[in-house]
Amino acid sequence: MPTNLPPKYYEVEARLKAADTPEEKVALTEELLATVPKHKGTDKLRASIRQKLSKLKNAAERIKKTNRQESAFHIEKEGPARVVIVGAPNVGKSALLSNVTHATPAVSEAPFTTWAPTPGMMPVRDIQLQLIDTPPLSREHVEPELFNLIRTADLLVIMVDIQSRSMQQLDDAIDILKEHRIVATRESDGRMEQRGDFHVPCLVLVNKTDDELWDEEFAVLRELEEDRLPLLAISVETGRNLDRFKESVFERLGLIRVYSKQPHHDVDRSTPFVLRQGDSVEEFAACVHKEFLEHLKTARVWGEGVHDGQPVGRDHVLHDGDIVELHM
Repeated sequence: MPTNLPPKYYEVEARLKAADTPEEKVALTEELLATVPKHKGTDKLRASIRQKLSKLKNAAERIKKTNRQESAFHIEKEGPARVVIVGAPNVGKSALLSNVTHATPAVSEAPFTTWAPTPGMMPVRDIQLQLIDTPPLSREHVEPELFNLIRTADLLVIMVDIQSRSMQQLDDAIDILKEHRIVATRESDGRMEQRGDFHVPCLVLVNKTDDELWDEEFAVLRELEEDRLPLLAISVETGRNLDRFKESVFERLGLIRVYSKQPHHDVDRSTPFVLRQGDSVEEFAACVHKEFLEHLKTARVWGEGVHDGQPVGRDHVLHDGDIVELHM
């Protein structure tokens, strides 16, 4: 054992031996390492402590991942964007998920059928977006973890029933979200945190607008609410406007699809790269491979605002459907 260890070392060592949680052990091991003087006589001790610290951090991370996986509300993100659907009981969230994805949530006319979130992948414009059905948004039955899941959304969909106090349902949903510091906004520029409130872009789906008889009711709701949030009338039962819903989600997310083309080859349209509106050739190169980002000399683009195969620089802004050929 090296000499000249300060009294603080032994004090922290005693606390470390009594520590219970992995987080405590990691913090105290880091503190212990900081108390050891740096000289030749302590090299082996410092190396030993660093090794223990590395093992403790790995163990703590494994436990954290296990705990997350045990929660039904921890869902791994898939695809380029995540859309979370919320709403009162019986507004048709599960039926919507079942209709536009291959997921099979429990669908029933009984309230509170959904007790855990259910993910599915929704195809739109050659890409797949993650759509998540959630338990009903209600003060009587609500899981705090639901709001953590909502904060991971790139777009929030609030669903209401035109045939059952739709305005009250929308007001209640917005109020419950605000009570948990989540603000639904018209903006589509991504998640934002402002003064402790979490702002997330939102689309309101007005379900059960089954035919033109309900169009007048929807027109009244839209006139009252459109300044606050964008609304779209749909019917999950009849399929009315479901394709429009998909397109609206794509547009609200601000996504663009860009296709890669190798020199002297045809364009590969099987799997587009997904970028955000305003992204440039440089962002596209980073998506393809880091070597393109580092060594890119020029690019040729087929698409909006250019003639076919026009040479462009790194800062050229891309548009949905553009084809890009990168040159190093």
